[in-house]
Amino acid sequence: MFRFCKNILGVSIRFSMSYSRHKKASDIFIAYIRKKIADMECSAYLYKGNAYAHNSIANYKKILRLWPDFEEFIGCDGIRISEISMETYSRFMEFCDSRRYMDSTKYQYMTLIKAVMNSALEEGVSDNNIQNSKGFVTHRASSVFKKVYLAEDEISGLAALDLTESPSSLQKVRDVFLIGCWTGQRFSDYSGISMDEMEEITIDGIAYKALRMIQKKTDRTVIVPVLDKRLLEIIEHWGGRTPKVSVSVMNSKIKQLCRMAGIDALTTVYCRKGGVKIKVSKPKYELVSSHTARRSFITNLYLGGKLSTGQIRSISGHSSEESFKRYLCQSNEDEIKGIIKNVIGV
Repeated sequence: MFRFCKNILGVSIRFSMSYSRHKKASDIFIAYIRKKIADMECSAYLYKGNAYAHNSIANYKKILRLWPDFEEFIGCDGIRISEISMETYSRFMEFCDSRRYMDSTKYQYMTLIKAVMNSALEEGVSDNNIQNSKGFVTHRASSVFKKVYLAEDEISGLAALDLTESPSSLQKVRDVFLIGCWTGQRFSDYSGISMDEMEEITIDGIAYKALRMIQKKTDRTVIVPVLDKRLLEIIEHWGGRTPKVSVSVMNSKIKQLCRMAGIDALTTVYCRKGGVKIKVSKPKYELVSSHTARRSFITNLYLGGKLSTGQIRSISGHSSEESFKRYLCQSNEDEIKGIIKNVIGV
């Protein structure tokens, strides 16, 4: 009896079911991680002599839930630890992109997969050492401490770009990014908005438009008031639904678009590279990514001074003040201007 399985290179391989049933269970990735989680939960498997924290175990369970979907994505089940290669790494990153995960999420998952593989290596379950090769990257080359946001005039400049002679992909990326700037949601949410989620809120007999949506990451329901009519115009332009754009395409082309819009002021940020904190100056467009849209919405509303942080959080969906404040990108100069406005009333 035979079955077909598409390997990670896309080639169909036929092998006997009897062989499949007799594969060493502990060498199968999903079986091995399931066993490690069970050992973590009963403290039979420790980290530096201490029991694994609940949050750490929860993160490993994310991989456990995710792995069957990944195997389905590449067309092969029961992947063994010894079979994992750089091609597997690339396909997993591609799988994460298909789900529109942020880079930080992808690298977190790869860190966990690497830890599982190292454990299997130490225990002699597998002799695969590919996870420790240079190409098996589990973090960004550098970590930027200070994030950037686009001011209102920069967003308007981006919206005013004439893209009639440009590839349609550029207009899609620009419009999806603007939707993020005017809704304050994560890419996984603002890249899939439709007019079906629009409703009317009546105040003193006047109807106002708002989006009611369930955030994918938190399953939280948020109501986003339409504060800029250009939001509706863009969604209607694309037939009532945000055009499809992958997060990798967004992160690549939004930099090009911002450069075209003249968003090129030299901007200083602090990064950690090789464990050392360094100061780097780059043109601002190089620092823009899909998540900049959410940061821009939140920071601009905050600097406008018309809404409390609680009101902004009700739109953005942040559960705590601490997590919300990490999205504020105002400079010291912005902070001083806000103080002067509030105290002197200019």
